[in-house]
Amino acid sequence: MDYRIRGRVALVVGGSRGIGKEAARMLAAEGSSVAIVARTRKHIDRAVAEITEAGGAAVGVSSDMTSKEGIETAVATVTEQLGTPLIVVTQADFHTRGFFEEVTHAEDYVDSYRAYTLSQVYMLRAVLPAMREAGWGRFVHIGSATAKEPQSLPPHTVANATRPATVGLLKSVADEYAQFGITINTVAPGWIATKTTNWYLSTHEGLADEAARKKWLIEKAGVPAGRAGEPEEIASTIAYLCSDQAGYLNGHYICVDGAHHRSAF
Repeated sequence: MDYRIRGRVALVVGGSRGIGKEAARMLAAEGSSVAIVARTRKHIDRAVAEITEAGGAAVGVSSDMTSKEGIETAVATVTEQLGTPLIVVTQADFHTRGFFEEVTHAEDYVDSYRAYTLSQVYMLRAVLPAMREAGWGRFVHIGSATAKEPQSLPPHTVANATRPATVGLLKSVADEYAQFGITINTVAPGWIATKTTNWYLSTHEGLADEAARKKWLIEKAGVPAGRAGEPEEIASTIAYLCSDQAGYLNGHYICVDGAHHRSAF
């Protein structure tokens, strides 16, 4: 299927690994020129090489995408090297695990808000003017299931408190900018088969084989699919949201989680 984004410039935050990397690969396969933006140079270079070797167009930018300065510099660099990014995929990473009594440093909540929500404020301000001028834009945030249904396995009290703010921000901005041909959506992954997830299941839950993991995911974690999702299964949803055909799908929070969430809406 042709997503009609050939020639568009896509900026993918965290595009050097995991879900972001798969999204960048899929966007490049659709003919977009992709900018891989992350912190670690060796991971960036590897992702760029994989895309270019497959015949795609990609560049890499190393920057801190939690700071205003880092975001503005990255957007300016991508614009200079490839052109104006009208497709933007974002994500943030901040980990303070624990139940409420275990999180004794109150500033962790503030730092979490900065990482998850203020980073989106800075990115939106950096890219929306050009999208509005072009009359077209796609902004997709890779969020978290905790924004809709607070998680306690493992305990994520800080993220449970701060992640919903990001979704509220993006929904509000989506409402404001829809009239200009811009869509803003959040994709919320559930349990994903990453190194971190595999480490948690092995180290903290003692699950060494697939049968034990399937039983635990169904009975303890509440994932009806009985398995963790693959990064490309989330990335495919992201790629579609970036398409021209997804222009009427706007302001949504979309769970890709193997039916983990119990609510019907």
